[in-house]
Formats: sequence, structure tokens, C-alpha cells
Amino acid sequence: MSRIALVTPDARFERAVLAARPDLGPGPLRRWREEYPRIDPTKVAADVAESGAEVVCIGPGLAPGAALQLADAFDRERPDLCLVIVAEPTPDLVREALRVGVRDVADPAGGAAELSGALHRALETASRRQRARDEAARPRRTSRIVTVLSPKGGAGKTTVATNLAVGLATRWPGQVAIVDLDVQFGDVATALQLTPRTGLGNVAACPDEVTTTMVKVFLTAHPSGLYALCAPESPAEGDTVTHEHAAQAIRLLGGEFRTVVVDTGAGLDEHTLGAIELSTDLVLVATPEVTSVRSLRKAIDALDQLGLTGADRRFVLNRSDARAGLAVADIESVMGMRCDLLVGGAAAVPESMNLGSPVIESEPRSAVARQFQKLVDLYLDGAGDEPGASPAPAAGFGLRRRNPR
Repeated sequence: MSRIALVTPDARFERAVLAARPDLGPGPLRRWREEYPRIDPTKVAADVAESGAEVVCIGPGLAPGAALQLADAFDRERPDLCLVIVAEPTPDLVREALRVGVRDVADPAGGAAELSGALHRALETASRRQRARDEAARPRRTSRIVTVLSPKGGAGKTTVATNLAVGLATRWPGQVAIVDLDVQFGDVATALQLTPRTGLGNVAACPDEVTTTMVKVFLTAHPSGLYALCAPESPAEGDTVTHEHAAQAIRLLGGEFRTVVVDTGAGLDEHTLGAIELSTDLVLVATPEVTSVRSLRKAIDALDQLGLTGADRRFVLNRSDARAGLAVADIESVMGMRCDLLVGGAAAVPESMNLGSPVIESEPRSAVARQFQKLVDLYLDGAGDEPGASPAPAAGFGLRRRNPR
């Protein structure tokens, strides 16, 4: 069975293909019947697809309109196949070919080199699509996706997320990832002293379907054993990241890492809601201020109304020792839930953020570090070495250690 099917009335073209790509032989490659021009293109597509080919090369010898109609039928009926049209690449033809899902347009006058190049690119695309389908069909182990949430900026989401992620990675090196979902102004990279060359912006820029391997290439390594998918470098690049891009990245990382920690932006935008839909756990962060507590309460009510109630929720009161006039009991009453962790506002915390080293790492014996360790312990309890919880392979995917500033 050949990986390529040639749909053309020109019998000489098969010889030209085999001369350009002898590795495709022996034939036959050509799939042609005299009645093809007179019957429904959908039936032609079904007939050709029975050959089991991964790449369908349409032409030469077909009128441009007929070639486009046939390509459109393949795109509708068999979108898994990779299409190439062999015809003079006029601007109109190329534009319409891209519209109906054609991978390449090869000029028949371009010689063996152009033909071989077009077929090579199509075969590579077909191979990537097959790998993606194989990955999607492969059973995934169950992972924990922990989203850190606070609708009001300045509550300390990134501080909580990075300390939690580094604490978990210290216990499980190579098995924990953090995703910076504040796509316009995320500062996970700064908090971890990372200088990423890739991140979420690269996920959005991928021309083909994103795979697990591709997402791993976009991660940046931290010395603790943590891997970070960092936010785009500019708000303009952040605008290219849709909630579908973010959700796909989190979903793929969840299939490879034991725990994925997600740091979110302010509010409840589509990116954050998409992460919450995938989450097993939510860490709700507030400070002892009326505006912070009320905003978080409204966010919880909104999630309840949307039916996003499946994740386990934990409440962290950050800067709990601030003299704001609110008692913890009053805050718990407004929130309607018990406070799982009180984190004091020690000077070590902003210092650690400025240094790019989470306090759980830079001053592990400090009181505030011990408080963050309690949060880490909440996600370690009962999380032993269950079946399928082996470390995600870290080598071989272009992962980078952070560069010192």
C-alpha cells in the first residue's frame, strides 16, 4: 500500500513522481477511472480513500475548477488526508486551494525538485497528524490540575502559585508544571527568575494542531525540577492566545505531569473559565480587605451559577496579619467556607518575588515558608505513588534551564 494516491488522467505523471521520489515505489500510485469527471466528487473521494493513502495528489490534467471541487470533497469527507494540487499556481487557485484545505500547490513546470519538495512536505504533515491522532487515542493517567484564582488583582495569586509549584516540584522533580494564564501581564517568569524563549505565545502561533511533544518544547525548566509554560512577552502577543489554545496546552500537560499549577489573571475571563473547567482543584486567594473578600465571594457565586462546582476548593487568606479590621471568622462567614491557610505578610515575600526565588525555596525555615509548605502538604497528603504516576520524561524535548539575570 502506497502512502500517496495520484488522482490524475495523466499516466505519465506517475512515472514522474516515481522518478522524483523512488522511495515511494513500487507503484501503482495512480487512482483514476474514466467516469471520475462525470460523477459526484464525494464518490470519487470515497473511492480513492479506500486505497489507504495518507496523501492525495490531485492533477495534473484536471481543470482547476474540477481539482478544487475534488479537494473540497476530500476536505469534507476525509479531513485526515493531506492534499496536494499539481497545477499552475495562480493567485486565485492558491487562495481557493488553501480555503478548501489543500496543503500545497505544485507547479508541473517546476521540475522534479519542486514536485519532490511538495510531496515531502505533505508526507511530513500526514505523519504529524497521525502522531497527533495516536496521542489522542492513548490512555492518559489522571493528573491534578490546580488553578489559583482571585478575581481582584494584587491578592498574591502568583506568589501562592509559584510557591505551591516549587514546593511540589521539590518533592516530585520533573513531574510538576506551572502555566501562566495571565496572557497579557503574567509574571511567573519574573517570580521564578526565568528568561523563557518560548511559551504560550508559541502555542498560539503553531500552524498545525498542537501535540504534547510540541508543548513540552515550549516549556522552560526551573532548577527545582519544575517546568513553566510562561506568558507571552507582550500584551500584543498575548492577544493571539485564545482560550482554546490555553485549554489545549493545560489538557496536554495534564496528560504528562503529575500536577499542573495554573496561575490566572484578574477577573473571570475565558482563559480562566476554561482552566477551571479542566481543574481538579481550586485555590481561592483573598486578602483581609472588604473589596478582596467580596470580589472572591462574587466569583464563587458566578462559578456556582455556571455549574463549575466539580473541583475541590481551598481558601487561602494572604497577608492575614494585616491590620485591616477584619477578623478571620468574619471573612469565613462572608466566604461561606473555612480558611485552609493563613499566610502572613512577612517582608521575605516581596523580597523573594524581587529576587525571583519563591520564599519556600529561598528561606525555607522562615515562618511564611512553613505556611506555604502547609499548602503544599495539602496536595501531598494521600498522593502516594499511585499506578501510572511515573515522572514525565524531561529530557529530549528541548527543555531549557533558566538563564541567570
